Amino acid sequence: MDNRINIAVIIGVILTLGFAVTLTQDENKSMSEDQQSLNFEKTVDVIGTATKSVEPDTLIIEFGVETVGQTAHQSLEENSKNMRSIINSLKTVGITNEELSTSYLNIYPVYESHEDITSGRYIQEIVGYRVSNILSIETDQISDAASIIDLATEQGANRINQVSFTVSPSKITSVKEGLIEDAVLNAKSKALIAIKPLEQKIIGVSSIIVNDSGYSPAPMFQRSEAFTSSAPIYSSEQDISVSVNVVFFITDT
Repeated sequence: MDNRINIAVIIGVILTLGFAVTLTQDENKSMSEDQQSLNFEKTVDVIGTATKSVEPDTLIIEFGVETVGQTAHQSLEENSKNMRSIINSLKTVGITNEELSTSYLNIYPVYESHEDITSGRYIQEIVGYRVSNILSIETDQISDAASIIDLATEQGANRINQVSFTVSPSKITSVKEGLIEDAVLNAKSKALIAIKPLEQKIIGVSSIIVNDSGYSPAPMFQRSEAFTSSAPIYSSEQDISVSVNVVFFITDT
């Protein structure tokens, strides 16, 4: 009776060990196949682009008033008077306080050199004070660039630092969001062309990186001296672009 029990127990242990070995071999085989699949993954890395030309919707003009007086107070007072006159005139054509900002205000002495009769050395003397007050306009009145400049110079502006046309941040964002899909399709098109001679096909996407920093503002017009712009000023289209880096999974066809 004891021998029969011992034989049964031994047979059970052998069967259990055999099952465990088989199960372990199956698991190792499955892991090996998965590892092999990972080791032999094939990808193609492509950059796709999309660009759109848009009309600018923002005008930026930087102009100012420079005055010179015997005293700093006198020069500043005259400068402020001219600047107030300019601002009041601009408001008559729809320019608001929100569209105006002071770029900088500077007061500095004006020197003259002369030779000292006694020592023969040249001496610098303060002969007055110069005040430079620079104002910036940022408005959507694109077509009024020339008339705004004329109005400012007529009221005392004697410096026009820059005139530039740009695209507002909200419009840039809207255009770029619409370009992302086009850029991805461009990347896919390039990938298909690249893998066709290799008899491969796309089976998935590993990653997508979007670069939406592409924007080329129009060059600005600069002029430091006073001028009157009787001729019209025209803005030009500006390019907004998006690029994507897409990594595609590929396999044999």
